Amino acid sequence: MQQQRDLNRTRERIMAAALREFAANGFAGARTDAIARRAHVNERMIFYCFESKEGLYRAVLKQKLAAKAAMIESTPEEDFASSLVTGFDECCDDIDSLRMWQWEALDKTNRKLVAEEERRAFLQSEVARWRRAKASGMLPADADEEMLLLVSCALRIFPLILPQVISLVTGMDPLDPEFRQRWTACLECIGQRLFAPAIKSGDGLKLEAKKQGPVKARKQSPPSAAAGGGRH
Repeated sequence: MQQQRDLNRTRERIMAAALREFAANGFAGARTDAIARRAHVNERMIFYCFESKEGLYRAVLKQKLAAKAAMIESTPEEDFASSLVTGFDECCDDIDSLRMWQWEALDKTNRKLVAEEERRAFLQSEVARWRRAKASGMLPADADEEMLLLVSCALRIFPLILPQVISLVTGMDPLDPEFRQRWTACLECIGQRLFAPAIKSGDGLKLEAKKQGPVKARKQSPPSAAAGGGRH
């Protein structure tokens, strides 16, 4: 039992070191000997625990996806605005994972994505969450849940993938507490205004009638009555 616990701790230490190495150099540039040095283990332990560098990369990704999935499951009724804020905070706390995805985007070798099936399943689960939100009336009926997920991703990660733009515009680093506070407020505003509760068509007609009614009445009233009855 103690031996298994020690092995599990070694695996966790290797994955933590691998995350930093993959974030710094990408999958192609990462070296298992460098990961071993970071983790303070013999390089052979990496291959004993994960069989290959790709196996280690897959394990790191799966660990991160599992953590994200658990967070989503813990907030099944989260609205769009809240999900933007939560997602941005999560990205700020885990920039290394974001860097791994950026390195993949820069890879021009057309290498098959590691853990492609697991990642597709995770993203489709997010699409399904917004599909359920649309069915329950939390989102407009004409919302495109796939495009909505892409918009959400873009808003959550933009400051972190182009920090130089943030610096040029605001003079701040995206991890600066003041910037994070301002960006969070912006995300809340976008989310709330983009998907404010829609007024049913019938209610909309009633509301429009109420707005137009007093206007017509004022037009039909004598000038003196209109002047005396208005609020100042």
